[in-house]
Amino acid sequence: MRSKRNRKPRWGMLSLILLLAIGGLALEHNLNLTPTGHKIALFLVIIVIYGLVGLWIQSNAPALQDLDDIEYRKQRRAPAAKGTPESPAFEQTHFQEVASLRRPESPEGREGFQ
Repeated sequence: MRSKRNRKPRWGMLSLILLLAIGGLALEHNLNLTPTGHKIALFLVIIVIYGLVGLWIQSNAPALQDLDDIEYRKQRRAPAAKGTPESPAFEQTHFQEVASLRRPESPEGREGFQ
């Protein structure tokens, strides 16, 4: 049993399943079967591969969840990109400062302009 601290998905097993799928399809292609026989053989290959992938996912679910959690934490800690509302670029910040200093006035409220 692998330790909980260093769990990683077994990607090699998934590659082996892929090779098995390719081999099964190549073998089915080379067999001299009737059209119905080919359909049945393809169906069996698909069922076996689907079952193996399902077993792989089930056995690696905790490790896959850990990977997902790690990626989520990285996204939450990553600084915002410049130019976004969370971290505006210098030009955007300068514009916001200048715009906040300007007060909307009506022409009647200005002194000296009559």
